[in-house]
Amino acid sequence: MKRIGTKYRWLTIAVLLGLTASTSTVLGADNYQLSDMTVYGERAHGSSTTEAIKPLGVVADQEQSAGLLGSKDTLDMPFTSMTLTKTSLDYFGGPAKGPTDMISLNPSVRDSSTSLYNDISIRGFKINGHAMYLNGIPGMLDQQHATEVYIDKATVISGPNIGIGGTPAHESAAGIVEFTSRKAQDKPNTDITLGYTGGSSMREAIDIGRRFHNNRYGVRIMADNIHGNTVIKGENIKSHNMFVNVDQKTSHSKTNLLVGYNYMNQHASPHTFSFDSSLTSLPKAPKANRSYKPSFSYNEFDNWIVTLNHEQKLNDYVTAFFNGGYHREDWYGYIDGSPRILNGAGDYRINLTNWPLGITTKHAGVGIKGKFNTGSVKHDYVLNVDRHWYEGTGGNVDTWGHNGSVNVFGNIYTRMLDDSAYYTGNRQEGGAPWSSTQVMTGWHIADTISTKDDKWQFLVGLHGHNATLTRRNQDKQTYHGINPTYAITYKISPNLSVYASHSESFMMGQTVGNSYANKGETLDPNKTKQNEVGVKLKNRNLLHTLSLFEIKQANYNVDANNYYRQFGHQKDRGVEYTVTGSVSPKLDIIGGFAYLNAKQSLNGLQVNGTAKWSGTMGLIYKPNTKLSIIGRAQYLGKATIQNERYTVPSHVTFDIGTNYDTKVSGTDMTFKAMLYNVFGKDCWVPMANNNSLILGQPRTFVMSATMHL
Repeated sequence: MKRIGTKYRWLTIAVLLGLTASTSTVLGADNYQLSDMTVYGERAHGSSTTEAIKPLGVVADQEQSAGLLGSKDTLDMPFTSMTLTKTSLDYFGGPAKGPTDMISLNPSVRDSSTSLYNDISIRGFKINGHAMYLNGIPGMLDQQHATEVYIDKATVISGPNIGIGGTPAHESAAGIVEFTSRKAQDKPNTDITLGYTGGSSMREAIDIGRRFHNNRYGVRIMADNIHGNTVIKGENIKSHNMFVNVDQKTSHSKTNLLVGYNYMNQHASPHTFSFDSSLTSLPKAPKANRSYKPSFSYNEFDNWIVTLNHEQKLNDYVTAFFNGGYHREDWYGYIDGSPRILNGAGDYRINLTNWPLGITTKHAGVGIKGKFNTGSVKHDYVLNVDRHWYEGTGGNVDTWGHNGSVNVFGNIYTRMLDDSAYYTGNRQEGGAPWSSTQVMTGWHIADTISTKDDKWQFLVGLHGHNATLTRRNQDKQTYHGINPTYAITYKISPNLSVYASHSESFMMGQTVGNSYANKGETLDPNKTKQNEVGVKLKNRNLLHTLSLFEIKQANYNVDANNYYRQFGHQKDRGVEYTVTGSVSPKLDIIGGFAYLNAKQSLNGLQVNGTAKWSGTMGLIYKPNTKLSIIGRAQYLGKATIQNERYTVPSHVTFDIGTNYDTKVSGTDMTFKAMLYNVFGKDCWVPMANNNSLILGQPRTFVMSATMHL
C-alpha cells in the first residue's frame, strides 16, 4: 500500500489537530449551526442571515430543527446534529458535488459522490437522495447530481432517523439529511452570477427575492444554467434548474410552498469501478481527470418537485401542521455502465445497457404539537400520522445494441476508448414498464419531558410503520413494526450537557439487483438499533462535540450460489469529535475526526468500503470585512473491499480559495476563486457497504462573479 507523503502527513496533522489543541478545553458537543459566523454572514443583498458579522459557532439561545420534534436549543438535543447554511455551500461547494461538499464538513459524513450521483454515508451506512428530506418531507430528491441553486441550509442528524422524521420509502439507517429551501428575506435581493466551473464549462445563475404586504408574503425565484465540457476529459454536462419559493407568515400561521424543475444531460460522467476476483491486488488509481466511458454513454433526466408546509396555531398551547410533497423523476435517457477492471495491467470492460426508468413519489402528513404542564414538569409533545407512496418504472430495452447491451473495452492507464468500434444503433428513450408500487403508512408519538429548571430532559417516543409492496410478477407483500425512541439529557451548567439516547427503526427490505441469481426478489425487512452517549460544551467562542455510538442492523451478503440474502448482522461502533467556532476574531474553524469500527457478525471482517479513521477541517481567515481566505483538508484512512481481499490506500486532499466583496461602478460585487485538490492527487475512494470504488475529484479551478443589484 502506498503511504501518504511526509509533506501531506505533517500538513494533515497541523490542520486537523493543531488548531483544536489551541483551545483551552476539549470536551464535546453535538449540535452546531453555522448560520451566525464571522465569514458566513450573508452579504448585504439577498442574504438569508443577518448582515452583522458575528462569531462562528452557536450562541446560548440558538435553536435548531430536530425533525418532527421542532426547534431545540443546542445543548438540549439528545443526539448529534449539525446545520450548515448556504454560505457554507458558497465557500466549500464544488461544481461536481455541490451540497455533498457542504455536508461532508460534518465528520459523521463520508463522501462517495461523483458528478453523476450524490452518494454519502453516515456512520458507515450509505445514503443517497432518495432517502434524504426536503423541507421536512422524505423522497423529494433524486439520486443523481443534486442542484444547489435553491438550498438555504442542510441539517445532518446522526442517530434517530425516522423516529423523529416523516415516514420514507427508503431509510437512511444511521441518520437524516434534510435540505431547506431559501425564502425571501425582509431586505429585497437581486443577485446575478457568472461562473467558470472547470474545463470549458460555465454557470449562469439568478436569484431574486421580494416580500409584500408588510412582509407577510414572500417570493423567491432561483434559476441557473450549467453547460460545457468539464475538467474531466470526455465528460459534458447540460443542466437547467428553476425553483420558486412562496411563503407567508402571521402571528398564527406560516406556510411555505416550493415548486421546482431541474433538467440534466450528462455524457460520459464517471461513477464506480468494480474489480474482477482474479486480481491479486488492487490496481493503482488512474488519472482522475479522465472519463473511462465512451462518449455515447449518457444520462438524461428531469425532476418536478413540489413541497407544501403549513402550521396553524389553534391556541397558545396547540399547533396543527401539514407536510405534503410530490416528486416526479423521469430518467428517460440512459445508456450507461461502469468499468470492470479485469487484470493488474488495467484492462477493463463496460457492459452498457439502455435502461430508462421513472419514479413518482407522494407524501402527506398531518399532526398536532404543543405544550402542557403536569405540576412542575413540562411536556413538549408531537403527534403525527403520514403516508408515503412510491411507484417505480424501469426496464432494459432489449432491442438496443446486441440483445439489449453493448460491451466496450479499454485500459485505465494506456488508452481511451475508440467509440466508433462499439456503438451500434440509435438510442431509444421512454417506454419503461411498471416495476413496483410501495405504500408506507406511519405514525409518530413523542413527548419531551423537562424539569422546572430544565436541567433534566427526557424524550419518550414511539413510531409505527406499515409497508405494502407490489412488484411485477410477484405477490403483494405486507410488513409492519412498532419501535421506540428515548433519550435523557442533563445540563450540568448553562454551557455543558451530557446525554444518552436509544432508537430503533423498521424499513422495507432491499430489492435484489440484476447481478445476482435471485434478481428482483424483495428481501425481508430489517430493523436498526442505535445507542449513543455524548457530551457538549460551549467554551468561549468554540463548540466542542464528543460522542460514542453503536449501530446494529441485519447484514446482506452473497452465498456460494450467488444468492443475495440476509446473513447475520452489521455492527458499527465509533467515536466522533467536532469543533467549530472562532479561534481568534479573524480565524474560524469547523471540523473534526471520526473513528468507525464496522464489523460483519458472520466472519468478523471489516464491512466493505468502511475506513476506520477519517477527518476534516475547514479554515476561514478574514483579515478584514471584505476578504476571506479559505482552506480545507480532508483525510480518509485505509479501507478494504471484497471481504478484506483488497486494501484501499488512505489519502488526504487539500482545497484553497478566496472570496472578495467590493464595488464595481457603484454595484456591490462578490468575487470567488477556489482550487480543489490542490496537489492533484489521484486516489481510489471507497463506498460504504460496497465492493466498488470511485475516483477522487481531480484538481479543479473555479471562479465566479456575483452582482448584488
